[in-house]
Amino acid sequence: MSSLTTFLHRFIRHRRFLIGLSVFAGIIILFGLLSYFWLPGYAKAKLEEALSEVLHRPVTVQSIDIQPYTLELTIRGFRIGEKETSVDADKNLFSFDELYLDLSIASIAHRAPVISSVSLKGPAMRLVREAQQQFNITDLIEDFMKRPREEEEGGKSMFSVRNIVIEDGRFEFVDHVKKSQQEISDIQIGVPFIANFESAEETWVEPRFSAKVNGAPFNLTGKLRPFTTNREATLEIRLSDVDLTRIDEYSPIPVGIHLLSGYVDSELLLTFTQVDGQSPALVLTGNAALKKLKVENHSVEAPYAATLGEFNVQLTEINLNAVKSSRAAIVLTEIAVTPEGSAEPTLSLPKLALEEIVVDIRQKNVSLRAATLDRFNVSLRRHKDGRLDLAKLFTPITPINRAEKASQSSTPPSPKADSGKPWTVKLGSFKLADAALRFEDATLPDVAPMVVNTLDLAVNQIDFSGATPSQLELKAEVNKTGSLETKGSLAWAPVAADLAVNAKDVDLVALQGWAGDRLNVLFSRGALSFRGKIKADGGKGQERPERARGEKASPLKVAVRGDGRLTNFNMLDKADATNLMRWRSVDIKGIEFANEPLSINAAAITLTDFFAHVVITPQGELNLKYIVRQEETAVSPSQAAAAPATEPEPARASPEISPAAPVPSQPPPRKNLPISIGRIVMQGGHVNFQDQFIQPNYRAYLTDLAGRIGPLNPRKTGEVDIRGAVDKTAPLKISGSVDAFGRELNLDITASAKGIDMPTFSPYSGKYIGYAIEKGKLSVDVHYHVEHGELTAENSIFLDQLTFGEKIESPDAVSIPVNLALALLKNRRGEIDIRLPISGSINDPKFSLGGIIVKAILNLLTKAATAPFTVLGSLFGGEELSEINFTAGEVKIPPEAEERLQKLAQALTDRPALNLEVTGHADASIDPEPLKRRVLERKIKAEKLSADIKKGKSYDSLEDVTVTPEEYEKYLEQVYKDAKFEKPKNFIGLSKSLPAEEMEKLMLANIDAGDAELQELAESRAVSARDWLIQQGKIPDARIFVLSPKVEAGTNREKAGNRVEFSLR
Repeated sequence: MSSLTTFLHRFIRHRRFLIGLSVFAGIIILFGLLSYFWLPGYAKAKLEEALSEVLHRPVTVQSIDIQPYTLELTIRGFRIGEKETSVDADKNLFSFDELYLDLSIASIAHRAPVISSVSLKGPAMRLVREAQQQFNITDLIEDFMKRPREEEEGGKSMFSVRNIVIEDGRFEFVDHVKKSQQEISDIQIGVPFIANFESAEETWVEPRFSAKVNGAPFNLTGKLRPFTTNREATLEIRLSDVDLTRIDEYSPIPVGIHLLSGYVDSELLLTFTQVDGQSPALVLTGNAALKKLKVENHSVEAPYAATLGEFNVQLTEINLNAVKSSRAAIVLTEIAVTPEGSAEPTLSLPKLALEEIVVDIRQKNVSLRAATLDRFNVSLRRHKDGRLDLAKLFTPITPINRAEKASQSSTPPSPKADSGKPWTVKLGSFKLADAALRFEDATLPDVAPMVVNTLDLAVNQIDFSGATPSQLELKAEVNKTGSLETKGSLAWAPVAADLAVNAKDVDLVALQGWAGDRLNVLFSRGALSFRGKIKADGGKGQERPERARGEKASPLKVAVRGDGRLTNFNMLDKADATNLMRWRSVDIKGIEFANEPLSINAAAITLTDFFAHVVITPQGELNLKYIVRQEETAVSPSQAAAAPATEPEPARASPEISPAAPVPSQPPPRKNLPISIGRIVMQGGHVNFQDQFIQPNYRAYLTDLAGRIGPLNPRKTGEVDIRGAVDKTAPLKISGSVDAFGRELNLDITASAKGIDMPTFSPYSGKYIGYAIEKGKLSVDVHYHVEHGELTAENSIFLDQLTFGEKIESPDAVSIPVNLALALLKNRRGEIDIRLPISGSINDPKFSLGGIIVKAILNLLTKAATAPFTVLGSLFGGEELSEINFTAGEVKIPPEAEERLQKLAQALTDRPALNLEVTGHADASIDPEPLKRRVLERKIKAEKLSADIKKGKSYDSLEDVTVTPEEYEKYLEQVYKDAKFEKPKNFIGLSKSLPAEEMEKLMLANIDAGDAELQELAESRAVSARDWLIQQGKIPDARIFVLSPKVEAGTNREKAGNRVEFSLR
């Protein structure tokens, strides 16, 4: 019984188990059947309906496959279409071919989702930009943002997902605004697992990603432990030939700049670590490269194309969160900038290397070990507007609103908070290796460019703050024949330089355009050499802090010491290309220059084989004054010479032969000029002189100029010794002493020139005298002495065979008988010897040495023509030779008159071109009575002559007859008897005998002395003078002319009437 009962109880228990098992099996079977046959269709319909309602777009699912027993889910042919109202209604917003999900039974044990495998095949996303701020998913984003956020439940959600795979994914971006399309294809993603179970936290997750970005491969691999206490992750990023032109419209490239080509490569490793309780560390390492970059820029004044072979960045260690210093290196290759329309680049750089870049963000410090530019090549062209083509390459064409800019600049800046410690940048070394520079100036016609080759520059210890001096060394070849070497130190805050410079034959022609606005000349050739040291010291105040505090900046002090040389210079007039100056060499030895205080010293200056074209312009100024453009005028030397002449104010000079200019008030004394020159040596000089102030122009040519001047300094008088020739034939000599740099100009100069042909002076003689010069030679000996501002000068002028030619009409010519003055000044050998002392104050602003000399010569000629005997008398001590005086009533020449006649005869003998006119004078007031007595005496002598002849005695003339007092009464009585006038009679009617006195009185009373007799007396006097000059003075009678006699009456006369006057013709 008990056994049966036991059996029944067991049976009942087993039956219950079997029933339970059957029910469970039935449920499982039913679940399987439902999941396999009914649930997929139901889920598909519900999914399509729900998603279409939520997304407002048609959603379709091809099929859903559920494996209830293996917990596998497969969804195929999932599609989310575009809105039916969209133009892209036939397109899909999102789709995938297959989604496979394998849920692990371990989820029950872990009481958390454990997914063994997730696979997504053929996912495709299509994003469309329909307007500026409108996308095809904008409505979905707006709906999502409107939904209330669900509060997250507390606690940590556990999960585990393994074998995550995405295959053949595709993302397409269509931009209707920019009319472009971007595509990421062949997307492959693999994640072995990701879980936050404690047992899985220490396991590395190694995801992978690969795709093609617009056809370019893109790979990401890495590993991470995101859920451990100490989080770690690494990500390897690989890009290969990513074409930037497909996405350039989304980059911040300015308008006008077009990306023509460009590719990106990268092999980067991003490492993340975070120790619990500490800040995370994010480090980037690897390489990134930008390749085959080509850009066109049309946003600048001169459009250009820029190319870059490769921009390679070596990221040694980049700490993205600035925990430590970051280290990197950069190499750029094949850089070129080519202007539009040009076949050659303006700028090219085969290689630029920045080595060991260290950036410390916390300390605000950047340091570079070295920056090297290898074979850097620049071609510069200065356009006719004076601007460099390189500047135009970087000047935007959009003008800045000046009014807006002015208003902005006038508004005081708002105060800014102190940004703390400023950034410091240091560069260990900067190198230019085998660089080249070509400079061409289009403002200069036909000027060869400057070419600098093999340019090597090394600058070490560079502190960009400028406080610490950098060491500099430069070597270069200039135009193949020249070279430049510089070595020393340089700083700029404040400015400080100590440079040793060695420049040899550096061609300066191509650089002259930079001074084109200030020069009216053109250098067709010329080279500079210098060897020495250049020092600069900015001192206090050059740094910005001092300036900001308003402290007065110390002046920049510059000092130069060394030797210089200017060779093969040729200076042309810019207007007509005429030669102005040239020289073979100018050597300057022992240069010592300082600007604070100003000091200019040179041991010696040697000028060799030089030429100068010196022109006095029609305005009376030197053309060399216009080499540097004046502020008031902008004419070239030739244009100044071609301008119409304006007559200057005549120089002040008295009408005397020795003029003395008025002395003006003395200006304040000048300081000593801080200039000292040991000596100036000249060799092989030539000067072409032209005076355009007069018409026609005067020309002279000084040749073979050589000599020396010096020393020249404010404390010592220098010697002057210069020799040369005028027009290659007339020797020229200048000697003496000069102090040009002292407080006052002091000089004592003697100059002489011998045998200068005078026809070249015809412009001067035509202007001031009215005649051209036919022939003649000029020799001058001058002596100039300047002391205390006063000039005293002696001018000895010797003219040989001066002969005037044709007459020239000139309003400035003197109105005098020039030929008479010339004949008067010439001696019998055709020579004129003149001495012209002059004086004046050089401090007078109107003082003109040339004007005083010309005035003195004209005064001399005027006096020679208007007062010729004064000039002749000056040759004999100033004696008056224009007349001789006679004793009243006499025709015999007195002894003192004979002395004058002797000197006059000598002057006439020395001047054979002069003719003499003789005019006899008689005085009606004093001559009659002495004339009567002379007539009586001649009658008495005639009576004795008649008696002596009867006795056989002979005389040469009546003047040889001598009457003694005893004989006088005897012959007087005979003359009285023969006289035919009414005589006193005695009582018988006969002539009465009278005493001698009475007879003499009666004779004198009855002798006629009227006009006829006085005319005869005057003529006799003239004849006496003529005869003396012919007989005693040996003057040919053909040169002497006796004019009509003159009888003068009255007593109010300056001169006595009993004289003979001379005049010259």
